[in-house]
Amino acid sequence: MNKGLFENEYHAGANQIRKDHKNILNRLRSIQEDADFVKEISSLFPRLPLVANERCGSWYIDPTERQVYSVYFKSTDGHMGQWDFNLRRGNLHLLDIINKYQGCIIVDSTRRGKRIPDSLSKTVPIWCCAINRAIIKYRSKHNLPSFLDQEKASRFHSLPSVVSRSEHAQIEEKMDGFSQKLLDSNGINMESISKLIIKPLRPLWFTPQSSFFINDPPDYSDTPFWPVICLSASQAVESGCQARPGGYLYVQGSGDDQEAWCHGLTPKLFWQHAQKLLNVGTSTECEKMTHHLVNQAKQASKNNEDDGEEEEIEEKPYDIIQGTSIAIGSRKSGKPPLCWKNFDFIINCTQTHYQANTDHPNYLQLPIAEGKKGQQKLLECIPDALKFVKKPLSAQNRILIHCAKGQDRSVGIALAILVYYFDINMNFIPKGVSCIDKKIIHDHLLKIISSRPKASPTRATLKKVNTYFMS
Repeated sequence: MNKGLFENEYHAGANQIRKDHKNILNRLRSIQEDADFVKEISSLFPRLPLVANERCGSWYIDPTERQVYSVYFKSTDGHMGQWDFNLRRGNLHLLDIINKYQGCIIVDSTRRGKRIPDSLSKTVPIWCCAINRAIIKYRSKHNLPSFLDQEKASRFHSLPSVVSRSEHAQIEEKMDGFSQKLLDSNGINMESISKLIIKPLRPLWFTPQSSFFINDPPDYSDTPFWPVICLSASQAVESGCQARPGGYLYVQGSGDDQEAWCHGLTPKLFWQHAQKLLNVGTSTECEKMTHHLVNQAKQASKNNEDDGEEEEIEEKPYDIIQGTSIAIGSRKSGKPPLCWKNFDFIINCTQTHYQANTDHPNYLQLPIAEGKKGQQKLLECIPDALKFVKKPLSAQNRILIHCAKGQDRSVGIALAILVYYFDINMNFIPKGVSCIDKKIIHDHLLKIISSRPKASPTRATLKKVNTYFMS
């Protein structure tokens, strides 16, 4: 066979595979298939809530049918040799959910042949074990009653078919250090955690290959632990894709890598219009409909006086930082007139504004651009923010600090305010804290994340806050 012809055919085939992987109709129908499996498993444990891991997990849960919680367990914290219990991704808000429902189901997926993502096979089990061991140590130190079987409660659990015994042992060696990290943090309330977790947390795993459980599901209602079910939504396919009788190509982990295929579609928008999108005849039609829906949603946002930056619709647009009268929120939280019923003072950390707010005497706009462009401006705005909030904090007025999503810019400004005006025990210091170091800044950041789980400031934002106080 002619070598050049062979190479041309090979490259043509590879290009077609890439196109099939990015084909939006293939992706959405694959997501629907995986979502049906998630729904089936969820029905076996009706009392347990569904929790989406990152944005990927959100694709597999229909929010029009039930409430969806979210967490951020990063796969890299479970990668070989990089195991970590990261306090900035502590997901401590999940403990309230687990306490309320006595367990939970965390949904995620992985691509190309793996049965379970590292986030579910290692990061979540590390988190469960670190929480359990920290509680045992805390209760022992304070002479409080502990779990009935402390030895079992302190074990690190992993799935032998995924995690080798050697890797398991290496992770277990680090667990005491991980739990101590949690105990040593001044930014985390261990007393509250200890009261929330009555039974130890125990990770368990379900995948489409676990179908034998479906006819005879286990009963976790009376176990000595609270189940943290790690549900991998996608079927493991060796090549990453597989033809389906329905005339589409199943793509494993379709919710992942969304920027490459979604054309601006979000999980919420997809589920609102799932029937229309899934029932079109061709991928081209699906893509056209997607663009129409996305543009329609953007126009609706503009008509609603929003600032044009993408924001997912949320149940609660702001969170109050525990121990303070300060809230961090998305742009929705700063929308008049309701914002003035909820708050006495407002700081807007975006370049756009609601016109009705601009003449209010208790309103401050800090025109900080999103991303790298706004980092220097953020640093320059910190003194204005500190001056603006001094009297309101003294009077315990309600203060909202918001940006588009309540994740980065507003978090940076709120962090600067906490660091300057509050000691580590959250006592208000009117003249400002005199001695500030990186640990104090880090501990206050953890307090923010504990109250506002969506807070996710960039390294650049944190660097500017450090620069302001330590240069």
